Amino acid sequence: MIAIAVIAGLVWLFQKENARRGVKTVRAYLFMRALEEGKTIEQANQAAAEPDAENLPGRAIHNTMAHLQAHYRGRQRLLLKDAEKRGWRG
Repeated sequence: MIAIAVIAGLVWLFQKENARRGVKTVRAYLFMRALEEGKTIEQANQAAAEPDAENLPGRAIHNTMAHLQAHYRGRQRLLLKDAEKRGWRG
């Protein structure tokens, strides 16, 4: 019984961390897209900070996944590092 509770707790923690990382990745993508549109670093950070985890547009999630595949071999960490190098305050 205790083992099931521990496993359930670990699964819950994994899902929570995965969701947090997904939101962070979408925000990094929004930052990079804003820079590509010619916005300043400050404006891009504001654009990336606007959506919260509950209100991320589905289109932004889809576009982020496509961008990851096209430019970063699907790797979230590479996008996050690139965005941070360019001034994102994730």
